[in-house]
Amino acid sequence: TTEETTPPPPPPPPGPGKKRRRALSDALVHAWKQFERDLFTAERACGGGGGGPVFAFVEGALVAALRDGAWILLDEINLAPAETLERLGGVLESARGSVVLSERGDGAAVPRHPRFRIFGAMNPATDVGKRDLPAALKHRFTEIYAGECEGREDLALLVSQGVASVPNAPVHAIVDFYLAARADAASVLLDSADQKPQYSLRTLSRALEYVRTAAPLYGVQRALYDGFAMSFQTLLKHDSALVLERLMVQHLLKGTPLKAIFKAPPAPPDDTHELIEQYWVEAGDLEREDPEAAGRYVVTPGVRTHLSSLARAALLRRHPILLQGPTSSGKTSLVQYLAERTGHRFMRINNHEHTDLQEYLGSYVTDENGQLAFQEGALVQAVRRGYWIVLDELNLAPSDVLEALNRLLDDNRELFVPELQETITPHPHFMLFATQNPPGATYGGRKVLSKAFRNRFMEIHVGDIPDDELRIILNKRCEIAPSYCTKLVEVMRELQRRRQASRAFAGKDGFITARDLFRWANRKSNGYEELARDGFRVLGERLRSDEEREALKATLAKVLKVPVITESTLYASAVESALVARLDAAAASAAARAESAARDATTAAAAAEARQAAQDADDASALANAMAWTPAMRRLFSLVEACLTHKEPALLVGETGCGKTSV
Repeated sequence: TTEETTPPPPPPPPGPGKKRRRALSDALVHAWKQFERDLFTAERACGGGGGGPVFAFVEGALVAALRDGAWILLDEINLAPAETLERLGGVLESARGSVVLSERGDGAAVPRHPRFRIFGAMNPATDVGKRDLPAALKHRFTEIYAGECEGREDLALLVSQGVASVPNAPVHAIVDFYLAARADAASVLLDSADQKPQYSLRTLSRALEYVRTAAPLYGVQRALYDGFAMSFQTLLKHDSALVLERLMVQHLLKGTPLKAIFKAPPAPPDDTHELIEQYWVEAGDLEREDPEAAGRYVVTPGVRTHLSSLARAALLRRHPILLQGPTSSGKTSLVQYLAERTGHRFMRINNHEHTDLQEYLGSYVTDENGQLAFQEGALVQAVRRGYWIVLDELNLAPSDVLEALNRLLDDNRELFVPELQETITPHPHFMLFATQNPPGATYGGRKVLSKAFRNRFMEIHVGDIPDDELRIILNKRCEIAPSYCTKLVEVMRELQRRRQASRAFAGKDGFITARDLFRWANRKSNGYEELARDGFRVLGERLRSDEEREALKATLAKVLKVPVITESTLYASAVESALVARLDAAAASAAARAESAARDATTAAAAAEARQAAQDADDASALANAMAWTPAMRRLFSLVEACLTHKEPALLVGETGCGKTSV
């Protein structure tokens, strides 16, 4: 028999002042556990640091997602290092797969949350810098190919949503233009690097974003033309740009002449914008300046065209801008000019083949107290404070450094700093620009950027400065006679036509650039013979081949209508007595300044500095008297002295022991 049991009586209701117990939510439990870990870390830092740096293992995004049940996307997964991809094998092994943090000394795997999911994304391994995933890892994913959206109905749906706020937007005309532009891009269009342009949905969506933003101020037709010119046209060479312009007039403007849509837009109600070539660009916090009025910049018609394209692209302030063109075409100066006009802080990072990501993001350094502290890099400072930053010579930087910027270059615009474990959202005024020379044989070391990476930028082609504008710039900037300006430009074009075996005159985009002409013009030559001699000193004294030197002499004599330069008489005036006298005079002047500084010194440091200056003057005088003034030494000294006189940086190239350091 079984005994009949009665259920226990229900608990009595809570009395006055008592609360009913409730189960804590998962989110609250997780928050308390995270607080416990943070408190433990802070306790160790305060109690066991001993005044020195405190280090702790910080879990990365993958481990945090694995533990908390988040969904994680590994973007550009095929660019990760091989050792990183190997660690993913355990996570992808099964539905319970995980990783062991051996770096922290753990012996057990990280517990995997049942809601954790992992995704990967990559471009096909058919482009520059892209590689395929290892087969063993790739087979653990369920692979899905995402093709481009090319169907007319799909494109119409995308466009209609993109311009939903624009009244009477020509959706089907935009689709027709996009398909026609893609067809021409595959056959007749060329960008500034003589490559086929890459038009994608990102290009289309950015054009539509501009149309939505600009239509209320500029009108629908003007916004359509500007938006699609900004995204599709400005990266093309001149002839290809004309082809695309005809397509825009045909499809977007329905035959309306361009002159009919270009009119000055109304001014914003407040003084927060600056008018740049018919575009109102929002101003920054600094005082606005006019470099042209101050004499620091010469604005020619070609420069105004580039400024118009740049101001139009800067109108949105969201997307990175890449300026590509030959050396000395004014790419960086354009951005600096626009930054000064609009009151934005301008910063610049010069890339090279050994550029490290720390130069962008920052690194740990020793502070004034001897403690390790993180010093933010130029890019992090610009992102936080709303500066305008230029990544100069972009295609010289290593590919892995550039691809690390993908998150900032995307439309979500975020910068993750691993050392700080912080994701930074850019300041509203932040803008990123990049400049580069076209890749190829002319410019050594320049890499071809992947199509996916370049497509993240809005590109602007900056071509060579036309001859008539170059003459204007030389005349206004260097203040030399117009006839001299004409001759200098003629010499440059003649040298560019004479292709030599050396890279010194490597054709149209060779090393005879506008910078050389400015350096030559700033010598302030008096007469054509002196102009020829100064031209040879600036252009010819870096050449190592006798054939090239003779070709330069012949060109100078032909264009300037002067006798051929004889190198034996070029430095005849640099006699030993005159050189020694100038050195002695400089040493005496330095000694006098040092003596005066020693009398006026009020601190021990100032007195020590004065004594060092006097010692340097004595050393220079002794070196001058001990110098063997051979013809080669007199030539080298005269050339360096001319560089110092005209405030030019001098680069001495020669074999060891030839007197470079002594000079």
